[in-house]
Amino acid sequence: MAFKRWMDNAFWETEEKEKLNCILEMEDDVNRQTRQVMLLSKLDKDGKENELFNEVIEALGTESIDKNTEERKVRKKAEKEEDKQRDTEHARARKLEDLFNYKLEVFETEQIKNSKNRALKAKLRRAKSKVEVNLYAIMLFQYELDLAEEAKAEPIGDDSSE
Repeated sequence: MAFKRWMDNAFWETEEKEKLNCILEMEDDVNRQTRQVMLLSKLDKDGKENELFNEVIEALGTESIDKNTEERKVRKKAEKEEDKQRDTEHARARKLEDLFNYKLEVFETEQIKNSKNRALKAKLRRAKSKVEVNLYAIMLFQYELDLAEEAKAEPIGDDSSE
């Protein structure tokens, strides 16, 4: 036995309620079920009333279609907000990953890798931005340069003991 039925999730495509998005579910004589998504206009190409459009309205009622349309708007708005939050989180994660990789690169430089200044290295590890990383890296470089200068300035042997 063949049948056709309009699914009850139809919604308006336009505010004027002149276009309707709906699904027609059909079963043929050999019990094969098919679904067809349809975008129906109130008027056909010739300007006459569309029989299928009226059939859907009669089968489901405008109140049901109005309710589905509102629920869909709310759901789509929530999905859009969720997508926006997800994109923001992904961007934040990418930024943190970039910062982490940048810190790794900075820590591979000889002066920083071999530095004994644990306090500045700790600040470098905890830096929250590339600007901070650069600042602490420069401070570490300067610290190491100052140490090297001090080492050169100190006499190697003390000749005054003779």
